[in-house]
Amino acid sequence: MAPSPLLQVQKLEEALTAKPADPNPILALLALARHANPEVVHKAVWALYRVFGVQLAQGRVGGITGPKEKESAEVKDGGKVKSWLRDRLLEYAAILGGLLHDSEAALRLLFALLVPLSESAGVPIHLPYFRILVSYLLAPPDSQRGASSPDSTLEENQEGPSGELPLDVAGAAVDDYWAKYDDLRLFFFREIPSFLPLQHVDNLLNQLVHLIYLPKEQGDINAFFIPGLKANPSSAKKAKSKKGKKGKKEVDALPDWMEAYDEPSDEEEEQLAGKKRQRTAALGTAAAVHSLAAHTAAYTAAWEGVLSYPLEKGWERRVLTNLHGERGILAYMSASRRVIVADWLGATVDRGGAHAMLAMNGLYVLMTAYNLDYPNFYTRLYGLLTPEVLHARYRARFFRLLEVFLSSPLLPAAIVSSFIKRLARLALTAPPAGAVLVIPFTYNLFKKHPGTMPMLHRLDDGQDLDPYDASEPNPLSTKAIDGSVWELGAVRKHYLASIAVMAQVFEEQFTKPPFLLEDFLDHGYQTLFNTEAERKIKNPPALSVQLELGKPEDMPAPFPSGDAGFGEDKDVVSELWAF
Repeated sequence: MAPSPLLQVQKLEEALTAKPADPNPILALLALARHANPEVVHKAVWALYRVFGVQLAQGRVGGITGPKEKESAEVKDGGKVKSWLRDRLLEYAAILGGLLHDSEAALRLLFALLVPLSESAGVPIHLPYFRILVSYLLAPPDSQRGASSPDSTLEENQEGPSGELPLDVAGAAVDDYWAKYDDLRLFFFREIPSFLPLQHVDNLLNQLVHLIYLPKEQGDINAFFIPGLKANPSSAKKAKSKKGKKGKKEVDALPDWMEAYDEPSDEEEEQLAGKKRQRTAALGTAAAVHSLAAHTAAYTAAWEGVLSYPLEKGWERRVLTNLHGERGILAYMSASRRVIVADWLGATVDRGGAHAMLAMNGLYVLMTAYNLDYPNFYTRLYGLLTPEVLHARYRARFFRLLEVFLSSPLLPAAIVSSFIKRLARLALTAPPAGAVLVIPFTYNLFKKHPGTMPMLHRLDDGQDLDPYDASEPNPLSTKAIDGSVWELGAVRKHYLASIAVMAQVFEEQFTKPPFLLEDFLDHGYQTLFNTEAERKIKNPPALSVQLELGKPEDMPAPFPSGDAGFGEDKDVVSELWAF
C-alpha cells in the first residue's frame, strides 16, 4: 500500500536532510507541491523551503541571472549539479508565485528565500531573484495545484481571476514588507518602471498607494530586511576619518563640541574640492539604502512611470485625492520633478468632468506650497463653470474647492467679478439645489472682495446695457466688473419661496457675517421638499373667493326638457342636444 502524500513529503524531506549531496528527491517533492490537496501543498512548500535552505547554506545552488541561465562549462566542483539545483529553485519559486492566488504563506516563503540567496551569492541583495519576486506580485502566474508538470496549469484550482493579485495578499505585502523595511521598499520602487505598462495595473496600485509613511529625514531609515545592509558605509567612513584625527598631537585636537562647528559639511567639502554632487544612481547598493535622496528619487521615478500611462477613472480619482497633504504623494517626490505631475494634472483638467476640479486642487497645492508657476490657473478654473456643474453629483466638492481657490484677498476684482457673473447666470437655469448654493457663495465673494460691489449698485441698469462677454475664456477680459448682476435680481422672483426670500439679502446692507457654506452644500430635491413639507404654518391662508352653494332645487336645469319648445331662451348647447 502506497503511503499517503503527507507521509511522502515527510520521508522525502528526511532523505534530503540526511543526504543533501543527493538532490534527486527534490523532483518528487516538487511534484507533491503541485498536488490538488491544499494540505499536501502547504506541507510540501514548507519542506522545500527547508531543503533549499540547506542547499544554499552549503553553496550547492548556482547563480540566478534569469529564468534559464546557460549551463556553466565548469564541470568541476559540481557545476552541472549547481545549475540543475538553480533550475529547481526557480521551479519552486514559480510554484509559490502561483500559490499567491490562494494564501499569504506563499508570500512569506518568497521573501524568506531572499536572505539565504543573498548570503549564498555574497552580495548585499540578490537582485535577479528580487526581480522575479516583484514580477510575481505585479503579474502572478496561474496556480499549478493539480497540474501534472511545471508547464501546465489548472485555473479552476486557483482562487480569483488569472493574473490578478488578491487584495489580502497585496495588503500583506505592504504591511509586512514594503512599509516595514526601508531596504525592500527602495528596491521595490526602483523595479516598478521596468514592469510598466502592466496588464493589471491594480496589482501595482493596490500596493503603491498605501505606502504613505515614508522616510522624511535621514534618521527615519532604520529598518532593514537584509542583515548585510544594516551597516551604513558613510558612517564607517566618518568613524575612520575621526579615528585618524585622534592620532594627531593633543595640542591640535579640538573638543567634541567644537568639531561639529569646525568641520565643513559634505556639500561644502565637495565645493572646496571642485567636485560635483554624486548622483543617487551612482551610489552603491548599501550606500543607496541609507541615502534619503536615493529613496526620494526612486519614489519619484516610480510615480512618473505610473502617471505616464492612462489610468482608470477609479484609480485616477484615488491618485488625485492622495496627491497632497502631509503624507501625500507630492510630499515625498523630488522638488525638481513635480513639474511632471503638473503636466498630468493639466491633461486631467483638459478632459473636464468630476476629476478636473480635483486636478485643479493639485495644481493649487503645487502653486501655493511648492512655488509652481502656472499662470493659466484661473483661466482653466473659469472654464470649468458650466451648466453641468450645478446639476452634477460632485457639486458640493466643487464649491468647497472653489471657495478655497477664490479665498485670497489679493485676487484682482476683474477676475472675481467674472466668477460672480458666471455663477449668477448659471443660477437662472440651475435646479433649486444649485441656486441655493450660488446665493450664499456670491454673497461671501462680495464681502471678501469689496472691489466688486459696483456690480450690485448697477442692479437696475437693465439687461440691455450689460457689457459682459460670456464667450470670453479669460476672466480678466470679460468686462463683468463694468456691468451688473441683474441675474441675482431675477432670482428674487424664483418659483421656490425659500430661494426668493434668500436672494433678498442683496437688497440689504452688507452687515451680516459671511454665510457658512457647509450649511448649504448638502441640499437636494429631497431636503428642499422635506423643508417645505415640514414647515409649520402659523396662520392658514385666506381664500380669495368664498363659495356659497345654493339648494339643488334653486339651481337652473342644464338642459330643457324634451317637450319644451325653443323660444327666446334657447341657447347653443340646447340646440346641439335637440334631436
